[in-house]
Amino acid sequence: MKLKTRLVARLALLALVSLAALCCQNGAKTLVASASQLSSSVGGSRQETVVDPAYGMTAYTIDVPSGWKFAGMILRPGGCHPPATPAAGLSFTEASPDGVTEFVTLPGVSWTWSSNGTNIMGPKCPSTTNIDSAAGLLLNIAVPNLHPNAKKVTIVPLEQNILDALAQQNQKLAGGMRSYGLNGSKQFVDAAHIRVEYDLNGKPMEESEFTIIDCMESPVGGMPQGPGRPWSKGYTKRTCSSRGTIIKRAPKGHWEELSARVKGPQINPEWDQRVIRDMQARFQQFQAASDAAFKQNLANFKAQGDAREARAQAFDRNLRQNTDNYLAQDRAKQDAIDASAHKMALYAGDKQEFTNPNTGQTIQTNNQYSHQWMSSDGTTLIQTNDHTYDPNGQVYPISQSWTELVPK
Repeated sequence: MKLKTRLVARLALLALVSLAALCCQNGAKTLVASASQLSSSVGGSRQETVVDPAYGMTAYTIDVPSGWKFAGMILRPGGCHPPATPAAGLSFTEASPDGVTEFVTLPGVSWTWSSNGTNIMGPKCPSTTNIDSAAGLLLNIAVPNLHPNAKKVTIVPLEQNILDALAQQNQKLAGGMRSYGLNGSKQFVDAAHIRVEYDLNGKPMEESEFTIIDCMESPVGGMPQGPGRPWSKGYTKRTCSSRGTIIKRAPKGHWEELSARVKGPQINPEWDQRVIRDMQARFQQFQAASDAAFKQNLANFKAQGDAREARAQAFDRNLRQNTDNYLAQDRAKQDAIDASAHKMALYAGDKQEFTNPNTGQTIQTNNQYSHQWMSSDGTTLIQTNDHTYDPNGQVYPISQSWTELVPK
């Protein structure tokens, strides 16, 4: 029961700021013959499974030392800091019989930052987190909340094979950015390993923490806010996510024994392929909807431009034909004609005007749908007649939030 309580507390890392609960849980432990229990368990291990409840199938298998306690699960939480993928939602704990020596994996988290202080996740996530390195995540979030009274924190140099893999992957990502013509954008992977020394009930402890993060940073240009209104200012946005945090803790002087004893989880290939297929299918659906909405927006903008040009030409012709004595009257009549023509054009084209409550922008779209949702970057429109549907947290949950438009 205590093991399950500690595991639930660790899952609070998803909030990025609630890791203090871990410190409290750890402080309640007692150090009893942990070194001997670690060495005496070398005799064997058992295999545990972590089941993904969404698919009802095994996601991972893990070899656990004999006599140790185990708890694990796959998390798919919503909110402002969810794991970027189901694989990053893996969370498990292996604990020695006394509960002191542990091998823990915390689920991945995601966070956003923008230079203008806004959060692309929407108004429900008001704060931003300006962390762009794996070491920054561990030193600024994990350690202060897990061990606020740490005696020593050391950044451990990464092994050469990890450095080589990071360099190779970052080079590939940079090439991808250039091939897509995304000037000013960058995508990168980073890793960090730290050691923390602290006291537990007066006994020295040693803990290692390791994580890998993925980040995408790009400039956002200004956008039109409506006829007669200035364009919004451009800014820089960044989205990052961790792949999980691996923690190994043991009494000081016995960390190497723990590291040699425990093994990492083994992913189920069938589960992995199913997750990949589902993610690809959802991305293709979202991309198709985004492309269709973008094309419709372009057509709407062109139609509005053509209508304005036609009205301007008509006004010029009328202005040349009428005398100065009738100029004011003709202008009033023209305004009435424009308003009537605009309403008729909307009616004939099965269109309706909506207002974006966040920007005040007027958007013209199909009137056959009772609910219209605009993305936070203003480029994607979702239309539906389902009054219960809310795309927040479902469509582009990491990069976009959604605002329902208000009929004019």
